[in-house]
Amino acid sequence: MIVELDVNEYSKVTPLLSEEDKANVALMSIVAGSNKGKIFVDDPERPRTAMIWAIASIAFFVGDCRNSEFITHLNSYMDQKIKQDSLDIIGGTWFTVAVADEAWDEALNEALTDYELVEGEDLEFEFAADRYSKLRSAQEESRIQVTRLDADLLIDPANDFVLEDLSEFWNSTGDFMDKGFGYCVLKDKIVQSVCFSGYVYGNGHDLVVRTYEEEERQKGLGAAVTFAYLDHCVHNGLVPHWTTDEENEASIALANKCGFVLKEKSKVYEFEF
Repeated sequence: MIVELDVNEYSKVTPLLSEEDKANVALMSIVAGSNKGKIFVDDPERPRTAMIWAIASIAFFVGDCRNSEFITHLNSYMDQKIKQDSLDIIGGTWFTVAVADEAWDEALNEALTDYELVEGEDLEFEFAADRYSKLRSAQEESRIQVTRLDADLLIDPANDFVLEDLSEFWNSTGDFMDKGFGYCVLKDKIVQSVCFSGYVYGNGHDLVVRTYEEEERQKGLGAAVTFAYLDHCVHNGLVPHWTTDEENEASIALANKCGFVLKEKSKVYEFEF
């Protein structure tokens, strides 16, 4: 049996979390109820296994990977429940799962028999403050004007695509304004590029960078908003985190340009509903 927990019950999965899990900003932001996500377990009273779904990006599996009460139902539950949730919430037809270790790798391959699992890698970058400081000092003064992302910009219908982006990570604009922040570049009051907090847990902020129009890319807008975002982090004692996939060369290059260093690579599976 697999059931969905109510958000006020998410803390029940805490005993299942490893120390590595507790250092994962995206995962912990869902457990804390800060960001948009869902948690599914085998037993709502005393869970042994759980799927923690950060809806905008990835699902994490924790606990007992050999728990038949969860694993044997996962394939059908994906088809009957998760597929529709993904379509309804973000219009997504692809699903990504983190592979915690070899045991979970084997369990997922045995369980998800109706899906073609496509192997990939996520890259986790760590913020190196000293490196960032040197790179920042070496930057020529930019002529690009960067603006703090505020509620007025987000409620402007001309920027509804930004709000749509945020809504994949956050339950409400108010939650984002209370717990996250962002910086953007405007052109005629329309957001061209933005860097914002995607997931937040404690002082950890997992950032997201977007430059929306193809013709505005390769102009330094992404770097400008990211440097502004990181300046805010440094001045306010926040720890920025950067995660991307192995094929996103632009994101990898920008992470390196902005003072991040590769911390680790982790295996993921993607599949289409």
